[in-house]
Amino acid sequence: MGTWIKETNQAIYLMEGGYWVSRLTKHPSKSNPDEQVLNIQAVRSWFMREDYPRAMTVALESTEEPQPTPTPPPSTAASETDQISGTDQINDAGLEIIKHFEGRRLQAYQDSVGIWTIGYGHTSAAGDPQVRAGMVISEQEAEDILKQDLELFEAGVRDRVNVALNSDQFSALVSFSFNVGLGAFGNSTLLRKLNAGDYPGAANEFTRWVKAGGTTLPGLVRRRDAEKALFLSQNYKQFIH
Repeated sequence: MGTWIKETNQAIYLMEGGYWVSRLTKHPSKSNPDEQVLNIQAVRSWFMREDYPRAMTVALESTEEPQPTPTPPPSTAASETDQISGTDQINDAGLEIIKHFEGRRLQAYQDSVGIWTIGYGHTSAAGDPQVRAGMVISEQEAEDILKQDLELFEAGVRDRVNVALNSDQFSALVSFSFNVGLGAFGNSTLLRKLNAGDYPGAANEFTRWVKAGGTTLPGLVRRRDAEKALFLSQNYKQFIH
């Protein structure tokens, strides 16, 4: 039936068939409470989507709120891995970025501020195992510890983002928050733009996070470029090889 637009008293919907696939909420105008306004930036982002409407039919003064597109039931033939949502866990590309820029050390060492660290940047503050002088782990243990540490950041991204993400977008955000911290991510302009539906604007925010102590670090420049490329499903490998 194609894509079309439906307007109600509460929102404007991008429709497919009898269901909506995207919604833009209206808000009372500050200057005139009788008027409803839309977030212009969200509208811009909407029409930059791959499924933007090529033509529009607008239903005015409708009071009936449409239903969102139903979630299809999982295929019984799919494997357990296939049934995992793309935004439940970081994907292989995101892991590759983190591993490259964090580096792997199988013997405990003290970082620049004296904190005992092992594996892919694991410290005791992240939970078990507790890192101590002389500690040695295997490559597989380093991998397992990293995935365990990432669970906190995967949950943190899910909790803070309220718009739809594909696997690459989610994984780029997990890598970013793993590096800068969930607190910084939660207060970032990147997240604010993303939650406003401004995906291109959010992507451009990655490359602002390249300084440490007021100095631009080449390693952070490359990491942010890689994360931005992954967020846009582009070639991130050019920044890590």
